[in-house]
Amino acid sequence: MELKLFGFIDEVLQELDDRRLSLVQIAEEIEFFFEELLMSAEKGFLNINSRVKSSKSLKEKIIRNQYYQKYNTKEMLFKHLPDVIGVRIECRFIQDETDLYKFIKRTFNERSEQHSDFYRSSQNQNIFLNLGMKQPQEQKNGMKIFRIDGKYVDGNEQVNFELQIKSLVNVFWGEIEHKVIYKNFNYVIADQFYKDIMKSIKTSLSTIDQQLLLISNQFEQVEDNSFVSQEKQMEKMLAKVVYDIFAKRMKDSIGVLVDFKKSCEAIVRYVFRDALNKGNATLDESFLCGFEKVRCIDEDMIDFTQKLEFEEEPQYENNYIRTLGKHIEARMNEEFQWNLFFRILFAIEPENNCGDFENFLTYYMNKLYFKINRSKLNSNFTNDETKEILEEILQKYAECFVSINTVELLYDNMVDQVVKHINSIVESIYKNVLTYEEWENEKQIYLSLLEVRLYMMFNLDIESDKVLSILDGIRATKSNVEVPKGMIKYIYKLG
Repeated sequence: MELKLFGFIDEVLQELDDRRLSLVQIAEEIEFFFEELLMSAEKGFLNINSRVKSSKSLKEKIIRNQYYQKYNTKEMLFKHLPDVIGVRIECRFIQDETDLYKFIKRTFNERSEQHSDFYRSSQNQNIFLNLGMKQPQEQKNGMKIFRIDGKYVDGNEQVNFELQIKSLVNVFWGEIEHKVIYKNFNYVIADQFYKDIMKSIKTSLSTIDQQLLLISNQFEQVEDNSFVSQEKQMEKMLAKVVYDIFAKRMKDSIGVLVDFKKSCEAIVRYVFRDALNKGNATLDESFLCGFEKVRCIDEDMIDFTQKLEFEEEPQYENNYIRTLGKHIEARMNEEFQWNLFFRILFAIEPENNCGDFENFLTYYMNKLYFKINRSKLNSNFTNDETKEILEEILQKYAECFVSINTVELLYDNMVDQVVKHINSIVESIYKNVLTYEEWENEKQIYLSLLEVRLYMMFNLDIESDKVLSILDGIRATKSNVEVPKGMIKYIYKLG
């Protein structure tokens, strides 16, 4: 005699077959609804799938979950079966799962009067979601998934469905895990080993997901149509063209190639500074003008074995520019990186070498000057006093520039760091020095502190006596001056 269990299963499966056409139509309606919802909101989903549970899958579930003991009739089983219909929203990244869930939760904001914790959207009165469930849910394997119970209600007809939100890596991992572990009923001696391996694979896939997300974000930034983004792209393209021209000539001329990309970027930012800052209206015109300038470079005139010469003696606007200029003049034909930087600059700029050199140094120091927080100093000093203090600070920077002696100080990222350190000194002056007389008495503390900060940028040696002298000066004035944490290591050298 057949077990009662199988008679019950036959009735349930027959009911499923009888209702299948209706269930498929409902599944398609749910799928279409969510597709329209997400498309109208421009959410980044990839695909939506729906399915009606197969007879084989339902039979396995009844036996596995012992539904035949919980429900007396087929009607009761279908009433409580949570996933007779399954709907899956597929998205690109794990991060998108949360974003999509939050969007759906905001959309389903009308509470059901008949069904506790269920909500519906104003766009479809028949589809309800249980938003009282904690999401994401933890599965038996310890992994988390966005799985939401839903109901489709039309008059007296009620059908349960399950909505899942899965990223590409979770779809891939879930399909394998479902077949290899969940539905593998073969007795395996090393069963725990396989489960551990699957967890390891899941971790690796999550890492891949993060890497793909970084790539995607980078492409989105590149595709950004904002003016700032276009300007940056233009600079990069022009810098690359300049780099390619001089790299080829360098290889031909001296047989080796060094990295000078940062120099190209700094020079392009300077050479096209006026065009790049005029606004979006002239961007295309400036771009073409920039390429024309670069195109006119005579490669035959680029000779890395020859010295750079000035047509006349350079003239400098002030002392700190003169300090920089005299230093670079002395190094320009002695050290390769200095020679390379100005060889590129002189090849692109239209004026004579002397004029190009003077203009660049003025531009460079003005870039520093106008980024310094002068308003802080103006709070304590007159305009003339503020100007004097700034000139002394910039003179100290020029002297440090000479001591550090690296072309890297011309790069934009280094300029930003220098300005940060100068403004830190300005902040200390603002807090502790209230009169110009006090500045005259205490300025050596702040100028020496700036020197230490700049040296620390390049991990240069600093005399311990200098550090101790700064600390003694701060203690003597009882000032509240912020001292870089890294200074302490130079004191230990005394031991």
